[in-house]
Amino acid sequence: MKLSPHNIIHHELIGIDTKVVDSTNSSLVGIEGRIVDETKNILTVETDAQEKKIPKSCSSFIFTIPSFNGKRYLPLKIKVDGRLLLSQPENRIQTKFKKKFRK
Repeated sequence: MKLSPHNIIHHELIGIDTKVVDSTNSSLVGIEGRIVDETKNILTVETDAQEKKIPKSCSSFIFTIPSFNGKRYLPLKIKVDGRLLLSQPENRIQTKFKKKFRK
């Protein structure tokens, strides 16, 4: 499955660049780097200086994914609430998409 804005919460996150844009812990806001590990509740982000462990449940992230549109490379930025990522990575990847229809 190709990584896209529609399936990012069902995709492998290790190796994706990210930035913490909102958190209940203000010292985490602004941390950016590459995701090097993921557990059920934590994303480990490698910054220039060190690795930081960021809880998913109280943070929002902007993921930068590569996209190729015609002849140019255009990185896409997607904001995701960390609560949508709360599960073991191997289980989250296997879940099916659930479409919600409004009547």
